[in-house]
Amino acid sequence: MRALDERMTVRFGSGVRPWLDGLPALLADLTARWGLTVVRDLPGGNTSHTVLCTTADGAPAVLKVTPEPPIAAQESAALGAWADSPAVVDVLAEDLPAGVLLLEGLVPGTSAQDGPELPVLLAELGRVRVVDGFPPLAAGVERMFGLLARRRPGDYAASVGAASALAADRVPVRLLHGDLHLGNVLRSDRGLVAIDPRATVGDPAFDAVDFAYAGPDLDARVEWLSSVVDGDRLAAWCAALAPFFPDHPAVAAGRLSG
Repeated sequence: MRALDERMTVRFGSGVRPWLDGLPALLADLTARWGLTVVRDLPGGNTSHTVLCTTADGAPAVLKVTPEPPIAAQESAALGAWADSPAVVDVLAEDLPAGVLLLEGLVPGTSAQDGPELPVLLAELGRVRVVDGFPPLAAGVERMFGLLARRRPGDYAASVGAASALAADRVPVRLLHGDLHLGNVLRSDRGLVAIDPRATVGDPAFDAVDFAYAGPDLDARVEWLSSVVDGDRLAAWCAALAPFFPDHPAVAAGRLSG
């Protein structure tokens, strides 16, 4: 559990200690309540702990717990907005006051690789127009750069300004996944499925940035993804968010400022 302790402490501070101490009892209660059998811990993100389980009928499920219940509530709301889409993971049960979601287990559940299915996924996510009850993209941009500054201190003022200006532009908006990198896209028997949304409302091109940076030729990838989002705006977002991709050839060569 040391890696979990470190991740949660880095993200939430030393005040997360009581939650970590109570986590085994919480998991025991949840598995008993929902008739789950624990298979193994899963590699987790920075805000939650996830456990692969099986349900009473043998189906795979993922138990996801966070020390900040509003994070679970926002994720639940986003997944609910996409509930009719096959491209987003289903919620099986939840205990939002405790910060808990029980999600369907995807098979094979491996991370997606680059390929022609990515624009299809973007287009499918873009069909949802729900905007009420979710924060604006500007809030997501502020959160992202705040976390970046904590993890890798530097002068990001120009990039923050560029990204904030893009987020404030008056363009048609939709519900955004908000963290759509390939690690949050899994393979399943129904195609690619997105998990772990940090949903905001804003410019659809924002959600394509990680896909654009997933290959070495950034210009070509922006052109490729322009079939589903505005290519000029995607290029502008890629430039504004360059500090998040310092090892990409286009950024390392100095072609993009950040």
